[in-house]
Amino acid sequence: MTPRIAALFLLAFSLGARAGLDAPGLSKDLDACTDFYAYSNAKWLSASVIPDDRSRWGTFDILGERNSALLVEALDEARRTARFAKASPQRKAVDYYASGMDREAIERAGTKPLAALLAEIARVKDPEALAPTLARLQGAGSKAGFTLTVRPDAKDSSRYLAEIGQSGLGLPDRDSYFKDDERAKSQRVAYRAYVERIFTLLGDGAAKAAESAEQVIDLETELARASMTATERRDVDATYNKMTVEALSQRAPGFPWRSYFDAAGAKGVDPVNVAQPAYFTAFARLAAERKPAQWQAYLRFHLANDAAPTLPAAFEEAHFAFNSGVLKGTKTAPPRARHVLAFISGNYGTESMAQAVGMIFVDRAFPPEAKARSLVLVTNVKAALADRIRALDWMGEATKVAALEKLDAMAVKIGYPDRWRDFSAADIGSGPFVENWMHASQFDRARLVGLLGTPVDRSGWNMSPHIVNAFYNSRANEIIFPAGILQPPFFDAKADDAVNYGGIGMVIGHEITHGFDNNGRRFDAKGNLRDWWTAEDQARYLERAARVERQFDGFTGVDGIKVNGKLTLGENISDLGGLKIAYVALQKALEGTPRAPIDGLTPEQRFFASFAQGWRSKARPEQERIYLLTDGHALPRFRVRGTLENLPEFARAFSCDPAKTLRAESERANIW
Repeated sequence: MTPRIAALFLLAFSLGARAGLDAPGLSKDLDACTDFYAYSNAKWLSASVIPDDRSRWGTFDILGERNSALLVEALDEARRTARFAKASPQRKAVDYYASGMDREAIERAGTKPLAALLAEIARVKDPEALAPTLARLQGAGSKAGFTLTVRPDAKDSSRYLAEIGQSGLGLPDRDSYFKDDERAKSQRVAYRAYVERIFTLLGDGAAKAAESAEQVIDLETELARASMTATERRDVDATYNKMTVEALSQRAPGFPWRSYFDAAGAKGVDPVNVAQPAYFTAFARLAAERKPAQWQAYLRFHLANDAAPTLPAAFEEAHFAFNSGVLKGTKTAPPRARHVLAFISGNYGTESMAQAVGMIFVDRAFPPEAKARSLVLVTNVKAALADRIRALDWMGEATKVAALEKLDAMAVKIGYPDRWRDFSAADIGSGPFVENWMHASQFDRARLVGLLGTPVDRSGWNMSPHIVNAFYNSRANEIIFPAGILQPPFFDAKADDAVNYGGIGMVIGHEITHGFDNNGRRFDAKGNLRDWWTAEDQARYLERAARVERQFDGFTGVDGIKVNGKLTLGENISDLGGLKIAYVALQKALEGTPRAPIDGLTPEQRFFASFAQGWRSKARPEQERIYLLTDGHALPRFRVRGTLENLPEFARAFSCDPAKTLRAESERANIW
């Protein structure tokens, strides 16, 4: 281990990513029964400061920093030694990273690599020209207008289906355009200034930049008006609207949809899923009604905005100042290496070349024994849910049989893919950073549309293994645990079972329970959107889910903003079920073993403390606001409090008075 990596690992451990449980970090002078989040984390919260280059800091971020440091070390070493073979996926990842680190080359290139696309935008005079131009911009990485992706059909998971979805806004959410509180108003003022700045950097004079910014914001506001809210987008029925391209053309007239799909590489595609029909009706109307100059301004801005992190410093700094500074409260830009790595990977490891980066990570950071131990934990937690389902007093036998069938069929992916994605067609090399970004995006667009008409590949991964996250895929009925999260403090081969089950065991339980949350329960064992519940069991489930929604509606965050219980419902159900079945699995693992206290804590107490410490987190007010308004997860402190208030097992573990620690029995949400 190099001195640089060693120092970063020491930093991570000092800030909370400890192996095993941070027993010294428990505040035993506080009452565990009244505020367990503070009992578990108050010392850390008091001692920790959010780094200036972060909008939040917590367990996930600390572990992510360790993973990033390891990757940066590996990438820098590969740049020096040419370790990987030419044209290999790893070499392409290294070349992409190297182009991002070469600031002199970025400055020399300027916006010249965008010149052809900017010239095409200038030729847009009508919807017939807008359609192919938009397709090429999206293929190059721009998020203008809407998204085009390819996924298994929600109602026939054996077939791929093209899907278009709302996008193309520069503010965090559609409601950002209409909220009238002072912070929202100030963000819109700052956004206008940022849009003007981008046009100035593209060479416009002050008057022209102001005029173009007005055109962009006016068009975005109309698109936002037709967009679904964050809560509405989580409705699996409302977002499934499979139709022919001809039907789409009739429902959204004014835009040449067939020409668009042909230019996007999906020639002859039929049918498509239109995730937000009202949005596309409005989009097509605006395409026909608004003047070409307004569309040209909109497309120019979004191309430059999306490319800004790969462009000269003036673009990058303007992008950071608004998107990270104004919106999230981040004070300084991150180190260059982390900026480049984060851009290549994306927040969820889903960017075009992220898996090539993941190949380098796995080679260094994930021993085979970690995969084997993790699989044992997954097996035990799945078995615990099976026992729970069999014992449920509110579910009838027919639904139990179907639920157990689904659980048994749930596929498990741990660590990294058995077969890596083929990157041979990715044209990544020694060119400018922005050029590599466009080529990577074009590769991914071609890869996705190339799936149409082929059998669904259930072995693939949609995220890179170096990401600190986990995932349930309803359309494949599978759970995915990347190598990036299978490390301390979530998973430690040297830790006792109580700590591992409270950490990664709860994460495993959470993802498994996603298969049975308010949306996941709608999909069957094969990943098809199908009603497999009896009417009586569905009614009983919905009544219990409504309790969860009401509970979380009662929590209040920054600026007096309430948690949206409906938006966060799936995650909250999965937290409740995940922690409960992880606890059941721990009890089974402890059968016949000594239960001697460690650090003065029983196994049950260590389990709950491990769970709570996994959600250590601090966020800047601006970032917390975005989470409350747009994110499907409740804030970490509410995830701990809201879950434990429903668990008698927790009250017993700490000898709490149930009347003071738990919700009234009639209010508790006992689903899984």
